Amino acid sequence: MIKNKRVLAVILARSGSKGIKKKNIYNICGHPLISYTIYAAKKSIFIDKLIVSTDSKTIAKICNLYGAETPFIRPKKLAKDKVWSRDALKHAVLSSESYYKTNYDVIIEIPATGPMRPFYEIDRAIKKLINTNATSVIGVSQIFDKHPVRIKKIVGDKLSDYNNLLKEGEGSRRQALPPCYARNGSIYVMTRDTIIKKFSRIGSLSRPLIMKSIHSINIDEQEDIYLFETLVKKGLCENRPADIFVNSSITIKNKNKKNAILITYNKQISENITKKILSNYRLIFCDQKNIHNVKSKDKIIGWLCSTQGEVKINFKTLNQFPNLNVLGSPSTGLTHIKLNDVFKKKIKLFYLTNKSYNKNILSSSEFAITLLLATLKKILLASKTVIYNNWRNFEDEMRSHEISFYKFGIYGYGRIGRNIFNFLKSYNKNIHYYDPNVSINKQYKVNNINTFLKKTNCLIICASLSKENIGFFNREKLSKLMKKSIILNISRGEIINENDLIKLIKSKYLSQYTTDVVSNENLILKKKNKLVEMAREGDNVFVTPHIAGLSYESEKKALTFVLKKIRMYLKIKKW
Repeated sequence: MIKNKRVLAVILARSGSKGIKKKNIYNICGHPLISYTIYAAKKSIFIDKLIVSTDSKTIAKICNLYGAETPFIRPKKLAKDKVWSRDALKHAVLSSESYYKTNYDVIIEIPATGPMRPFYEIDRAIKKLINTNATSVIGVSQIFDKHPVRIKKIVGDKLSDYNNLLKEGEGSRRQALPPCYARNGSIYVMTRDTIIKKFSRIGSLSRPLIMKSIHSINIDEQEDIYLFETLVKKGLCENRPADIFVNSSITIKNKNKKNAILITYNKQISENITKKILSNYRLIFCDQKNIHNVKSKDKIIGWLCSTQGEVKINFKTLNQFPNLNVLGSPSTGLTHIKLNDVFKKKIKLFYLTNKSYNKNILSSSEFAITLLLATLKKILLASKTVIYNNWRNFEDEMRSHEISFYKFGIYGYGRIGRNIFNFLKSYNKNIHYYDPNVSINKQYKVNNINTFLKKTNCLIICASLSKENIGFFNREKLSKLMKKSIILNISRGEIINENDLIKLIKSKYLSQYTTDVVSNENLILKKKNKLVEMAREGDNVFVTPHIAGLSYESEKKALTFVLKKIRMYLKIKKW
């Protein structure tokens, strides 16, 4: 609340749309259009209640998934083409007040068709309304090319000024035109009396909220969709629905059991295996981003965690579960877990350490080979060429070498490194590896790291991350690679100094970097990653979202291994 004022946010989202069919739930980069506005409202520090007024149960269900409430279904008579927004808005306010049994002081309408408007613009508008005693604050943006002075009329095929009071000079310059603003359709803030008693969204004292043009995009036509989609892909949209989206609510299995195991790994993959292996325990399935919703009275003694890395497992998360005794992660890498915090709390940790068992897990190796071939054969660039409506217009850029051209250097000769080696040797005998912990295939082993790098023009990084090799590939080491080298990283982002890497790519010393991992993945949606930005802007960096291990077969094998370890440990502990 701001100065004890209660704020109600309303998104009007009827099902009918003539310009763009099902516009409010039109899929933009994996999320419905309305979700971008819901996200902005959920981030606001002033909004007390966010509701969506819709005549569609489908839209209501989608909005609920993204965190908005739909306390009523709008009557059809208020969802027709010619119904004014103020009619639907007044109905939404009164219906919400009746449902929640409270009156609101400030009403903000945030149309779903203004998806670029960030949360801080919403808060700025609310603050301005209250601090300036206005009846309304409305979002506007400055007009340049469509300035009223430039508007013309055509009569008898003759072009003339539209209004004699607004005459355009012979050489009117954009910069010299007097400032002019247009309502951008993204924010309408008003007092309750303005909409309820005055039946207006404007009132007697309306003030402007001047917004950037990029925040003022209004989705009316198909070309607006294309523009918004491009901005999202370029990373210029500050609203990220994926941060809030909940793909599974809390589900409890074996409710009568005393002790509980928390399962935050993907429910679709883990449910059946977990129910089978941990049948003696109560199972609580929850999206890892929503573990704060798990009740404190639940006696969580074990936790099978997600490996996606958005939520860092540290003291803060572990302290939610005072009875936690064992933690399982079906992965080889553990950058999503702060290991010192786990050990200090004396929690037993199980992950994929069994080398003989891991031989059966092939997904990461297959993915690495796929990425390698896609990089060497310039598949991404070729695909972009077609998408951008070209066809072999850039043959020189798309021409590639045969695998036999490269001098492959494999850093880390474990499960993945050996699988890649076995694949490549069918095409190329010029392969060598560096791994001080391995002594097999000695004819291919190079013991000195500098020698290893100097004879490499395609470096494949697949070693496990450790304290010793964090930032191992810095400018000094990367500069020892042959010029125009290609690098594939299937290990962890922290193993390479990304700032040094970027400089060498920009200087064209290195020609290509392909990776399934970046550093600080738990912050990837909160802070910009420079490698991801480079991948958006050019063709020298190719990033996939840490999905090498995502296959039904490999995940089930990894889950089975870790779950059996958890079961055995808990049995010994005699819980």
